[in-house]
Amino acid sequence: MSIVLYELAGANPQRRFSPYCWRIHLALWLKGVSFDARAWRYNDKPLIAASGQGKVPVLFDGEQVLWESWDIACYLEAHYPEGPSLFPEGQAQAKAFMERCDKVFNVAIRWFLLPAIYPLLTPGDQRYFRATREAQIGMALEACSQKADQAAFNAVLAQFAEELGDKPFFAGNEPGYSDLSLLGSMLWGAATWPVDFLADEPRLNSWRARLAARFPGLGDYCFCYPL
Repeated sequence: MSIVLYELAGANPQRRFSPYCWRIHLALWLKGVSFDARAWRYNDKPLIAASGQGKVPVLFDGEQVLWESWDIACYLEAHYPEGPSLFPEGQAQAKAFMERCDKVFNVAIRWFLLPAIYPLLTPGDQRYFRATREAQIGMALEACSQKADQAAFNAVLAQFAEELGDKPFFAGNEPGYSDLSLLGSMLWGAATWPVDFLADEPRLNSWRARLAARFPGLGDYCFCYPL
């Protein structure tokens, strides 16, 4: 198997929680490309040294080494054309949707997830996670609850549900990278936070179920509730 994907994991190697790694994992599944998804932790940086940086996802395809989820997605689209397109909605539209997931959805949900992730890590990763995340957010992990605004997050969910409307997928009749972007972020939550935040959002709940049915391999990973 020539393709290896390193993706962030907790102490339990089947608890994969990076939204950016999930986007590529899902993209490879959608394309029908065989790959080896390897658990990676913050202290495993030598494993991805060939990428010249210290974050995942990192994809090794023979001699090719790629990082940054969007760049990997574009590479897969160009080099594995035999599978379904990752961008049926159009590449520019998919990128804009992905960026909105990062700037709107991920920013709203992180205040709930950061404290929940900490106890799921190995002791060494806990030290790294606390130091780096507290530097990023300017507060202790335990203080994130002060920023966790359920009403604001519900408004974000409602915004995405309204955009989905009656379509089966955000990309249209078939899933595309827009769907993978948002699902990756939702899997970040499902892997770490015990509350199913889609329980009261039926359109997004049904959308997630349709996607989960497309990706039965999700059953091999550790989530806090059924998808």
